[in-house]
Amino acid sequence: MNQPSEFIMKSFEGFMQESMKKGSFSLDDFIAAMEKKFSEAGYRDLPKANEKLNVLIIHDAGIGDFVLQSGAIREIRRLYSGAHITLMVNGGSLPLAESCPYVDEVIVLDEVKAGFVEMYTACAQMARKVLISRQDICYAFIHRAWTPFLMYMSGARIRITYRAEEIEEVFLMSKPNDLLRSVNRFATEFVSMFEYGATHMVDGLFAPLDHVLKAPVANRELEIWCTAVDMTSAEVFLSKLTRPIYVMSMGGVEFMKHYPPEKYAELVKKILREEPTATFVLVGGGDADVNSAAAFKAALGEEIFNARVADTTNRLNIRQVASIIILSDMYIGNDTGAMHIAAAAKRPILSPNCFADDLPRKRSDYVNFFSPYHVPSVIVQPKHALDECKVTEPYDSMGCRVNKPHCITQITVDALLHGFHLLKVCAADKINEPLFLS
Repeated sequence: MNQPSEFIMKSFEGFMQESMKKGSFSLDDFIAAMEKKFSEAGYRDLPKANEKLNVLIIHDAGIGDFVLQSGAIREIRRLYSGAHITLMVNGGSLPLAESCPYVDEVIVLDEVKAGFVEMYTACAQMARKVLISRQDICYAFIHRAWTPFLMYMSGARIRITYRAEEIEEVFLMSKPNDLLRSVNRFATEFVSMFEYGATHMVDGLFAPLDHVLKAPVANRELEIWCTAVDMTSAEVFLSKLTRPIYVMSMGGVEFMKHYPPEKYAELVKKILREEPTATFVLVGGGDADVNSAAAFKAALGEEIFNARVADTTNRLNIRQVASIIILSDMYIGNDTGAMHIAAAAKRPILSPNCFADDLPRKRSDYVNFFSPYHVPSVIVQPKHALDECKVTEPYDSMGCRVNKPHCITQITVDALLHGFHLLKVCAADKINEPLFLS
């Protein structure tokens, strides 16, 4: 036999070619054919007594979700202390992943384009990167419908992931995803996010380890991984600013989460009247963050902006941003990856949220399930959902259904200022759970 990994790659290619000739792809036939090929190539053999275990972790979501998984990565290392652990992540999370002390190798996930053949081909090419090392166990923290294909194609003998129905529920898929539900048959073990009483996504991420260990994990806290150079650079940068230092993020991918920059500017003016030495550090990257920073500057006024604001938008990678957040006094801003970094860094958090207080709540609502984890925080909500968002069927766990600043715009600056004052009390009293204010 040729190199086992190349034998499997040719098997992937051959099956797709046959499927295209037939004009259809049979998942049952694919699994039956590939199980024979994997067994023939030794991928279903138990490791020998003197062989190091190979563990693969797949995380296919953004920076915020990756930060929420940091504790689970640490616990996987504790569980498999002598294993070679490979972590596959999206490119945005790469700077943080590269500094993770619990993994031996980091691989960036490729872009997966629309179309079944394109998805299949992309997953096969990503699998090539780990097939050569013969993975024994794969923990797939799935957010995307294509990821179970990658989990299976990795060749891992044991494949642990979530139930498809819960992935749909938590990650806002508005209708049943046939691809996700069918390919979830690729797993050898399914875990419920909620089986162990999880009320937060972090506990849902620990669920696979609870499932394996049959006992609570040792440490349920989050971590942020920065280098000594990052921390030193942040110290030098912040030493030029006056305290208190408040980190602000006003962008983000989902626009219904965007609180108007003009209102943030009014909040900053009010805070400066009380704390004239305060400095505000803008963080973020991408067009949305750049546009928000420009609108914020225009509303605040150039004189105040130049005197009291340090704008790092689009100038730092996420690890450098994290270093600044770690050394700051508070996070004020949208529900973004930066907010979850602040939670992991145990910085107090003030954040407006688009989920209206008068909407019914379910266990997976993002206002609860993705709230700042184990840190003093005040989440300010609109009192009422706007007309388009009062619809209860089909249920939407985001709360606001319009992908632009919408329900969240109802939150007043005075409500945020009140939240700012309450947060100071929560931080002083070490109340490490979110306080919801409307």
